[in-house]
Amino acid sequence: MMSNQLKLRAKEIDVDQLVFMERYVTNLLKWDLLAFFGSHPVEQKNASEIAKAVGRSLSVVRLELGDLAILNLLRKSNGHSQPVYELTHNSILRNQIIKFARQHLDAPGVS
Repeated sequence: MMSNQLKLRAKEIDVDQLVFMERYVTNLLKWDLLAFFGSHPVEQKNASEIAKAVGRSLSVVRLELGDLAILNLLRKSNGHSQPVYELTHNSILRNQIIKFARQHLDAPGVS
């Protein structure tokens, strides 16, 4: 009976999602930011709006947003007075982020 439970759990593991998390979700702030954008895939926000939405300080959010843009997880563009960020247009990464957000909205670390 125990081996049946282990087999069931092994089948539930999403390897692509695990690899995505190990590579990109390396701290709780990234968790919060990716969960936010995965939950709001069409929104464009500036760093101040994002910091407020995830309940973090602007200075640390701004740095992390820059990193996520370099990694091509977010797209940075010029807003009227300051840069705005949105979810990447890369369909593979975009789908992984949305899937991550759906699976982990109730998990610890998500604001």
